[in-house]
Amino acid sequence: MATFIALASVASIASAQFQLGGPTQPGLPPGCLGSFPDIKKCAASNWFLTEADPCYPVAPIPLDGQKVYVKDATNFCINLPDPDSIFLQENFYKVGANPTFVQSEGYVRSFCMGDYLPPGAKRMPQFGLRSVRVVKNFTAVGSMYMQVSGVMDCKTLNINCTQSAPGLYDDGGQYDNVGFSTCGKEPYSGVDNTDRGNPGFVNYLEMGGNGVFCMRVCEAGTMGPGGVCDVTRDTAGCQDVMAVSFTDPDGAFIYQDSPTAVATTQYLSLPPLPTTTTTTTTVATTNTAPLNDVTAVPGAPQSGSSVGVQTVGAQPGASNAKSSSMISAQVGGSVLSLIISLIL
Repeated sequence: MATFIALASVASIASAQFQLGGPTQPGLPPGCLGSFPDIKKCAASNWFLTEADPCYPVAPIPLDGQKVYVKDATNFCINLPDPDSIFLQENFYKVGANPTFVQSEGYVRSFCMGDYLPPGAKRMPQFGLRSVRVVKNFTAVGSMYMQVSGVMDCKTLNINCTQSAPGLYDDGGQYDNVGFSTCGKEPYSGVDNTDRGNPGFVNYLEMGGNGVFCMRVCEAGTMGPGGVCDVTRDTAGCQDVMAVSFTDPDGAFIYQDSPTAVATTQYLSLPPLPTTTTTTTTVATTNTAPLNDVTAVPGAPQSGSSVGVQTVGAQPGASNAKSSSMISAQVGGSVLSLIISLIL
């Protein structure tokens, strides 16, 4: 197996996607590790490519293992760094390091809570999420979405959430299903729109970094400027793009049937963890619990956890600190931001 140089330059990222005669990620053509555009070509062509993707998947699209959905606070899938990615294994896991959210752009796997596991998805590690809030917004046809946000236990999820330059950015990244021709980094991921997922929804937008995440699943035609899944604001972060705050208590799994609805909260009893304070939030960092699904059922305590259900008033979702500024370049963005995000 080829040995890859750790992330050090834009060129190394671009060339890592395809190497003639190199290793192959399952589901992709020979020599491909990811379906990911050449960033140098994207920048030179104003983020629009006319060439075909040499790593166009041989498997059906959206790819199994990269499908997301949101039903409620304990039944959803989000994309996270793929532990089975050859690229991430060689550059991070095998040398005792974990990738940041942004370093994993192009190498994602869906992780799920609940009793539905789409093909290729993995179970969310037990206690990997410390709190979750889901908001349903079906008020306007054409702009409907399901939104999930929450706080992660980065150690349990094997994600590096340490800020390398606090105050400037938080090593955040953005995952979405923007197409290859417009330089999307997860162009063959998508929404599980089966009856058990989100029927009629095709787009998703996910941001994460610094121990927090947010994601929307949206209708078609919503990814442009001003849309509810606007992918062009990839450096703005969860608070600005999705009006998310991360003030819910540890162990709270909250569902709102509309942005102004009364919230239903299920409390999971989580093991206490030492915390690390960053410039934007406080996140748990040391849990090593075994892999298990965590499904909260109203009135039914979980094994090893206690669950309570409480109805509380909806929280407005605002704070003074930016929760997750995203330095990436899914569609456009400055070359400086692009280089910062890919080198680190």
